[in-house]
Amino acid sequence: MNAPASKPHGTAPESALAEVDRSGGLRVESLHAAYGRLEVLHGVSLTVAPGEIVAAVGANGAGKSTLLRTVSGLLRATSGTVTLGGTDVTALGAERIAAQGLAHVPENRLVFPSLTVEDNLALGGWTRRRDGGYAVRRTAALELFPRLRDRIALPAGALSGGEQQMLAMARALMAEPKVIILDEPSLGLAPKVVGEIVAALAALRDDRGLAVLLVEQNVRAAFLVADRVVVMDRGRVVAHGSPAELARDDRVRRAYLGGGTASSSALLEVVDEGARPRGGTTQQEEA
Repeated sequence: MNAPASKPHGTAPESALAEVDRSGGLRVESLHAAYGRLEVLHGVSLTVAPGEIVAAVGANGAGKSTLLRTVSGLLRATSGTVTLGGTDVTALGAERIAAQGLAHVPENRLVFPSLTVEDNLALGGWTRRRDGGYAVRRTAALELFPRLRDRIALPAGALSGGEQQMLAMARALMAEPKVIILDEPSLGLAPKVVGEIVAALAALRDDRGLAVLLVEQNVRAAFLVADRVVVMDRGRVVAHGSPAELARDDRVRRAYLGGGTASSSALLEVVDEGARPRGGTTQQEEA
């Protein structure tokens, strides 16, 4: 495996960081964050370029959700920087970071259950309510998740778990973000629905050019769709590389991905399944 896949602390090359700054993606550099006196993130660095999906994987308690909360401004960083499209947003609150072009889809979806699907979408576009583009964004969101179209007048609480996840993602897209970060979008979903979510993520990357940071414990789903993967453990990035590199790294796989030879073969099959030219389809999309 190439050396960068096991580079400690996930430090990205300076040239890569500069490229993300110029092109409008996300850069996280030497990020520290804490809950009270308990430090949870210890110098995390990563980049996500436009048109790229980076997946963060690791066990419970690795700091993945805290990373997303800190990036989106829900938790204030104690040190380090978060740069969005070349703008340092580290000290900004969540509302101002969202206005800069970042959308956060949290774990457990958190749709408004008593409001209709339509109203949930409208709230997602609230920060852009005066630009006249609501109808265009609504059409694009429903094209990405067509099953929501038939449920547009239903309360969100009446949707299935998979449909609520689709609604949470569609709601985030109503703000027309440049970067979208998602926390465990496959959690508790049937495999067929996970395939639809994976296909939607691929479309956001390939067709819309979004920078996507995906937190997942479903390693299969993450490896299927990601361009690069970072492995987190106890608040640090302990390895990073392409899905194929990590799947072939015995040390990384056994220590952090919970597997021996059998799991290596399974992950490599997933990597082969997901490999295709940009703009193409995956086998999941055909399910």
